Amino acid sequence: RRIAAIGSQRTPEGASARLRLAGYTAALAEAGIAYDDRLVAPAPAWHRADGAAAMRHLLATGVRPDAVFCFNDTLALGALRALHEAGLRVPEDVAVAGFDDIEDGRFSIPTLTTVAPDKERIARLAVELLAGRLGPDRDSPPRELVTPHHLALRESAPL
Repeated sequence: RRIAAIGSQRTPEGASARLRLAGYTAALAEAGIAYDDRLVAPAPAWHRADGAAAMRHLLATGVRPDAVFCFNDTLALGALRALHEAGLRVPEDVAVAGFDDIEDGRFSIPTLTTVAPDKERIARLAVELLAGRLGPDRDSPPRELVTPHHLALRESAPL
C-alpha cells in the first residue's frame, strides 16, 4: 500500500521523469491508493548513487515503503544497495522495480524486476523519423509515439 517512486525531476530536460511520474500517479489512482508526496524522491541524475541517496532519504522520513518504483534500472540498482545497507530484505521487506531492462538487472542480487520497453522498435522508429526529418518530412511537427513494453518479473518484486 505504500509504493514509493524514485527519479522525479523538475528540470526542462526531465520529460521522461514527468511521464513516468504521471504513469506512477495514474497506477496508484487505478489501484485506489492515495498519492503521498513523502513517497516520491527526486533524483537529479539517474545514476546508481542518486538511487541510493534517494532510497536513504525515503528511509530517513520514517514512512518506509512496501515497494519502490524507480524511473530507470540504474536508480533501482542504487536503491537495492541502500536497502541492503539498511538491513532490509528485497523483496521480503521492500519490493523494488525499475524501468529499461538493462543487462545489469539480470545479474544483480536479487535480480531486478523491470518494465522492458521494445528497444528494437524504439530504435527502428527513431531511425525512420530521423530519415523523414532529413528528407521529405523536414517541416513536419514533432510526433509522440508509444511503443510496446512488458513487465519482466524477477526476484526483486515477484507477483
